[in-house]
Amino acid sequence: MEIKESYFKQQQTLKNADTAREHQNNHPSPFELSPTLKTCPVVRGYPFVGVLPELLQNPLRLFQRAVKNHPGEIVALKLGPIQAHLVTHPKHVQYVLNDNWQNFGKGDAMWKPIRQIMGNGLVTSQGESWFRSRRLMQPMFTANQINALTELSVKIIAEELARFEKAANGGAIDMENEMTLLMQSLILGVMFSSSIDCNRAETLVKALKIILQQTSRRLFLCFLPKQFPIPGERAFRNAIQTTDDTILTIIRTRRQSGFNQGDLLERLLQARDEESKTGMNDQQLRDESISLFLAGYETTSTTLTWVWYLLDKHPEVEGKLRAEIDAVIGKRHPTSADVVKLQYTKMVIQEAIRLYPPGWFLARVVQEDDVIDGYALKAGTTVVLCPYLTNRLSEFWDRPEVFDPERFAPERFTQRHSHSYFPFGGGPRYCIGKHLALLETQLIVAMMVQKYRLRCIPGHPVEALPGISLRPRNGLRMTVQAV
Repeated sequence: MEIKESYFKQQQTLKNADTAREHQNNHPSPFELSPTLKTCPVVRGYPFVGVLPELLQNPLRLFQRAVKNHPGEIVALKLGPIQAHLVTHPKHVQYVLNDNWQNFGKGDAMWKPIRQIMGNGLVTSQGESWFRSRRLMQPMFTANQINALTELSVKIIAEELARFEKAANGGAIDMENEMTLLMQSLILGVMFSSSIDCNRAETLVKALKIILQQTSRRLFLCFLPKQFPIPGERAFRNAIQTTDDTILTIIRTRRQSGFNQGDLLERLLQARDEESKTGMNDQQLRDESISLFLAGYETTSTTLTWVWYLLDKHPEVEGKLRAEIDAVIGKRHPTSADVVKLQYTKMVIQEAIRLYPPGWFLARVVQEDDVIDGYALKAGTTVVLCPYLTNRLSEFWDRPEVFDPERFAPERFTQRHSHSYFPFGGGPRYCIGKHLALLETQLIVAMMVQKYRLRCIPGHPVEALPGISLRPRNGLRMTVQAV
């Protein structure tokens, strides 16, 4: 299996706790050792609460200021009685995600609200539980397996574009909302096909919308004392219960029917662990289904929203994109063979993700005392990675604020540090859904460019809002013109 040949190889030097401790004692970091340790600069903020108020109000602005004032350094952020450490330099990111990844777990505090939703799925699990989940799911997410979903995806997208045309009807629409609706239908269709009817889908989507709103609020409140009351707790728990009831009903009904519908749920049901020869129970199927849905629709709909914004602002890029789509697929529906040829389309998407990564931050917790490039970090320290900032470091990106898809041409992209761009994470916990996300995004962009020309409403303010993903603060108002 791919997991054994790839992921297990990457962890050989730190495979067990004894080896990890020996590695840490003899080689504190892969960097050149300095005679003295470096001191992390500290952003202190206000007395007692530190930078916590700014973190809750606008974390991205706080991180930007920290990096501007302390370029290339690991920066400590004072959060009341504790500190978090901001890591943005690619060599530091590589150490956290790849070189010593086992010592940087997902912890409890910041991941608690996500675990309340996703349970012990692939995104949230750790240790042996994660290894088993990865072994089970890796085979169904290879490029070839995902390409087999192209025909089903194209069918669903075409149906959704018919709805989209009615919603547009010549007037202004909110593209953020429209891309969210499109991706919700696409992900639910690819996952559950005909097992989910309109009523169930509507119930599930409403519950998940509440869940995402409440999770975004809780992510940065995790640094507050446990006794601190969080608004919306009842609504949050009720939405999780509704989600559980809906998805578990679908899973149990499908199990009993024995009918193969060729969707992702079917693949999850048929998955077997190569070592134990066992599959997933209903709870694990529920956890993995919700994880795939939330990770898939939120990130991809956000990426699509920024793609349309950037194309409107850069007509020369839109022209090249249209030329490629006309040459490769013309007016017909795309196939999996076409997707491989849509190279400039993929470059446009990659550059949009560089400027506006949906997963704009990642959090890890140091398991045992560690040293990164001379910076000593104690066990229990929260480390925050910020792709949004790493993706814009002028040391690694020429004119980093400029939208330039050509920078993702293969000959240029390979010249940069491997962790100067990490939209799907890195190391053994690299996002398993990468191929599916890129496939769906390419298909939607191609099929919409075939039919429409999208234009921003003049004067409508567009500003990145950092929440659970990086969305436009006031949505994205656009008009839709037929090509």
